[in-house]
Amino acid sequence: MLTATLYESRSLLAAACGYILIIGFLVGLLLPAFKTLNIQAYLTGSFAALIGGSALGRDTPLFAVYMALELYGSFFLLLFGGVLGYAAGASIARNIEDGTIDIILARPVSRARFYLEKWVAMLLGGTFIIATSLLTAFVCTQVFPNATLHWRWFLLANLDVAAMLFLVVGMGSFVSAAMSRGRAAGGVATLVVVFWYLCQTFGTAGDRLSFLKYLGPYYYAPSSQVITSEQWTEPWRLLVPVAAGLILGIAGLAYFQRRDITS
Repeated sequence: MLTATLYESRSLLAAACGYILIIGFLVGLLLPAFKTLNIQAYLTGSFAALIGGSALGRDTPLFAVYMALELYGSFFLLLFGGVLGYAAGASIARNIEDGTIDIILARPVSRARFYLEKWVAMLLGGTFIIATSLLTAFVCTQVFPNATLHWRWFLLANLDVAAMLFLVVGMGSFVSAAMSRGRAAGGVATLVVVFWYLCQTFGTAGDRLSFLKYLGPYYYAPSSQVITSEQWTEPWRLLVPVAAGLILGIAGLAYFQRRDITS
């Protein structure tokens, strides 16, 4: 089931990984042109609300800054978290919709094992996305002149991304266990990711809406800020999206074991 779930989601995951490659190589190719831009204005101006920017560190390489802006900002959650959320949301509901779940569960396979293998498959999908991002960054540093990274901060930023994607998978698994239509469940999970992104965007736009930023995972795992400012403050905050993802995943398992999938 784990392999079959990954196979069913191969197009979505391949598209996400492909876009990561394209974005990374475009940043490397356009790096000479980026040197003429006032990057500090983007990181601290109104545009920063869209990407979760922060003040630039004293020795942060330019390539790392633009990787943070174009790939590792809150756009990462919106684009690649959205893709993973859709895949996770459709993973179980798809089998309920087409009736194949009856055939699967007719074998000596428990509902718990069915759910957990779906969950692990989506976690592996998130791992593929992160691995592609790391590989893209490494290749760019080898191919393009002046494309340098401080790997300590870059790897810590990917730890933030892993925490966010863990939450996305847990949420998607919960939605999928509660619904019976694959596309609808995937759409609902994607809308939740969009809501989290909007919470980050509007939560940093003004004091009156500042409470919104606490509702999204990017506040607790600000990956691009780790790269640009080269600081990893309050790492304990990663426990919030991880715990939330675990709770949602377990809640989905508990509900799936009790629901009537024939109704």
